[in-house]
Amino acid sequence: MLEKMLFPTDLSESNLKILSYIHDLKNAGVEEVGILFVINLTKLSDVSGGIDIENYIEEESKKAEEGVKPIAEAIKGRGIKVEVIRPFPAGDPVAEILQCSKDYDFIAMNSRGASVFKKILLGSVSEGVLKASKKPVYVFKFDNEDDRPVGALFSKILVPYDFSKHADKALEYAEYVAKRVESEIHLLHVVEPECEDGDLERVAEGLRQKGLKVFAHTQPGVPHKVILRRQEELGATTIFMGSRGVSVVRSLLLGSTSDSIIRRSPVPVFVCKAPEEE
Repeated sequence: MLEKMLFPTDLSESNLKILSYIHDLKNAGVEEVGILFVINLTKLSDVSGGIDIENYIEEESKKAEEGVKPIAEAIKGRGIKVEVIRPFPAGDPVAEILQCSKDYDFIAMNSRGASVFKKILLGSVSEGVLKASKKPVYVFKFDNEDDRPVGALFSKILVPYDFSKHADKALEYAEYVAKRVESEIHLLHVVEPECEDGDLERVAEGLRQKGLKVFAHTQPGVPHKVILRRQEELGATTIFMGSRGVSVVRSLLLGSTSDSIIRRSPVPVFVCKAPEEE
C-alpha cells in the first residue's frame, strides 16, 4: 500500500530533511524509494538573451549525479531499495513528478511553511503536485532552517473524519500504518451546523476490534481551526486526511479545510483522494 515512495528532490537542505524520517517510513512499509531530480526548464523563460539548452541540461545533469549519490547511499544504508530515475528529466517539475508518480504508491515532498501561502498563487512545485496528483502526497514542512524532526513520525496519527469517502480513504492508510508500527489513531469529527453527523464511536470501535488503539473525539467549531488546535493538544505527530480534489487556488479562495491544514500544520500531512478521483 505504501511500499514504493517517490522522492522528488531539488537537493535543497529543507528537502533533504525528509530523509530524517526514512527510518519511520521504512517501519511503515516503505521498501523502495525512487529519487527524482528534474532539470527545471520553466525558470529559463525569465532569462534574457540566448541560452544553450543542451549545454544547460548537461551541466545540470552532472550536478544532479553528484547530488543524488549520497542521498541514494543514505537510503540504502537503511536497508531500502533505491532507484535513481535516469536520465534526469528536463522540463516542468510538476508535470515530470506526476508522470513518474504513476509507478509509485505515494509522493513525499517538502513545503517551506510560511511561504506556502505566497507560493500557492505563484505555482510552486509542491502545491502544483498536490492539486493534480492522483497518488497520495505526503507533505513535510520545516518552518525554518534549524528545525529538525523530533519523535516518531507515526506515534500519534490524527485523522479528521467527516464520514465521506475521502475520509474513509485516509483512514484506510492510517489503519495500514498503525498496524505496522503499533501507533495510536485519533479520529476527530468536527460538528458543523446543519450537517448530518454519523456515529464516530462506531467507526472507532470497528478499528479497536482489529486490535488498534483508537480514540474518538467530537467537537464543534470551524473544521481547520479545531483540527489544528486538537493536533497541538493531543501532540499528534502526523495528520492523515482526504482531499476532494478541488484545484489548489480555488480551494484556497474558498477556505478549503484540507488546504488550510496543509498550509498551517506544524506536522507532516498525508493527503489522499477517494478512488473515483484517482
